[in-house]
Amino acid sequence: MLKLIYLSTGLSAVFFGLGVFQLRLQKFEDGYRKDTKSMPILFGLIYPLIQIFAFINNSLELKGFEEKVKKKLTISGNPLHLIPVEFLALKQVAALGGFLFGLLLVFSHEAKPMLAVLFGMIAFFLPNLWLSETIDRRKSEIFRTQPYFMDLLTLSVQAGLDFTQAIARVVERGQPGALRDEFEKLLQDIRLGLTRRDALLGLAERTDMYEIRSFASALIQADKMGTPLAEALSTQSEMRRGERFQVAEKKANEAPVKMLFPLLFFIFPAVFIMILVPILLKFMEEGM
Repeated sequence: MLKLIYLSTGLSAVFFGLGVFQLRLQKFEDGYRKDTKSMPILFGLIYPLIQIFAFINNSLELKGFEEKVKKKLTISGNPLHLIPVEFLALKQVAALGGFLFGLLLVFSHEAKPMLAVLFGMIAFFLPNLWLSETIDRRKSEIFRTQPYFMDLLTLSVQAGLDFTQAIARVVERGQPGALRDEFEKLLQDIRLGLTRRDALLGLAERTDMYEIRSFASALIQADKMGTPLAEALSTQSEMRRGERFQVAEKKANEAPVKMLFPLLFFIFPAVFIMILVPILLKFMEEGM
């Protein structure tokens, strides 16, 4: 009986090890390469638990979920270096943490048991909110920095460099950020043998932004029609700068409307209290 227990434990450890190896192989094949030392400390602490849940999730049929999540992770830049089954595992670990926190409140404050379930359900969707926020923040950064990179790319081409050399110069001289990382990936794709068209389409798909799709389409069209590349890049740079100015102008026009609520409900009452209360107190003292 003891030997059977040892054998079962050993087989479980072997299968778990093979599952973890399969997950790491999947991460390598999908291009999810990242130094684990750069992970956040809290994420590093719960990562072994995520691996356990991911090992279980990997045996499930989640093709639709995996495709949808993989696309979102790619657009977000995948800062935590996750594959879809690990993202689902992160949601499960978050739900478990929320449930345990709810149980703590139930036992310490004699709250209703449903509170633990509610906390678990809310925590389950927190990774989705984080992912959506990461995508919005990354797209905003790309939109803000694109004119600078377009100018640098245009100057490099006008200086006599071909497209690949110009991209390499942009990656070398450009400021660190999301768009620089995407241009670095674009350069890697071209050097690995992809055509310029396929590499640009990959760039547009990874960012999922109109501005990048327009940039990729313009360069593909220029390459197809024989239009000078510097001219197409210069046009794109002017368009992106104009769009950024329009967005800034729109936000400036919206500022007074957004300021109306805090003015009416916070600033004006405070000002009235500071002005009127001393006057009212003085009248009350004189009346007395």
